[in-house]
Order: sequence, then C-alpha cells, then structure tokens
Amino acid sequence: MVEIFAALDYAEDSQVNFAIFQFEGAARSWWNVVRAKWEREQTPWTWAKFEREFNAKFLLPKIQEKREDDFIKLKQGLLSVAEYEKRFTKLSKFVPELVITEHKRIKRFIQELNVKIQEFLAAAQITIFTDALDKVQRVENAKSQFKTFHARKRSKPSYTLERLRSLPNLLKWEEGLEE
Repeated sequence: MVEIFAALDYAEDSQVNFAIFQFEGAARSWWNVVRAKWEREQTPWTWAKFEREFNAKFLLPKIQEKREDDFIKLKQGLLSVAEYEKRFTKLSKFVPELVITEHKRIKRFIQELNVKIQEFLAAAQITIFTDALDKVQRVENAKSQFKTFHARKRSKPSYTLERLRSLPNLLKWEEGLEE
C-alpha cells in the first residue's frame, strides 16, 4: 500500500484516512478506540504509527516476532542489491523503531550489504535512502562488469611467438617474406 501512497503523493494523514475508510465491523470499532486515544494524546496521524497499532492488534505476536527477527538477521549474502532492498523494505515495516530516521535506515541498509560493496561506499556522504540505493546498484553493476571483463580476458587464448610459428600457414607466410 505504501507504494500506492507514494505514487499518488498522499500525505501521511491521508494515508491513514484512506486505510480506515475501508474498515468495517471489528476493525472500525478498533479504529474508533485508537482514534480517540490519538486525539486525547494529540498523536500525529502517521502511517508508521498507524501500521504499528494495526499490527499490534491484528498481527499474531509470533508472526510479528518472526518478521522482526527476520529483519534483524537480514544480510545481503547471495541476494542481488534489488532483492536485498526489497526484503529490507518489506521487513523494516515490522521494526519501524530501527529505521525511524532516514539516517538510521541508510546505516542499517549499508551495514548489512556485502563487505566488498560497503568498501566502495566508505567515503560516500549519503543522506537520502534512494541515493544510497542508487550508489549501491551502481557499485554492483560496476563489479559485475569488471568480473565479466576479466572472465573474458582469461578465457581468450594468448599466443606466443613460438606458438604462432608452429602453425603451418603462418610458417609458410613467414617463408614468403624472407624470399
């Protein structure tokens, strides 16, 4: 749903309103209690807070704990950057306190990348998550191109002068030059 909100450029309170508009029955009753609490405590209507409240009520504790644990243990490993980012974003919803600021989100994302990619980002000043993702994907692409280049270079046969002279046609060609 977050992707839809981003595409439609919904403000945070509009995101919450859109979600609650669809509630019926028990979900609507639950929301009325939460809304009253938020109004009493003057809590801003943010998607992260709404999601936390919603998950606390409707997501089984075991599932919530499992997803939190999955996020904490998440590392890039053999995943591509795109796959890692997708899992990171999906699981981070269950532990918003670990990625509450843009800085924390970027730091966590980069910390669990493969070390060889982290090395390329060591001196980078990154303040926006999308910039971090862009830089990481560029590094991954460059590493892939580098690896492909060297693989091709190694697979091409190298000919020494002795090897070339051992080829019959070349030998005849050389003899023709000497005449």
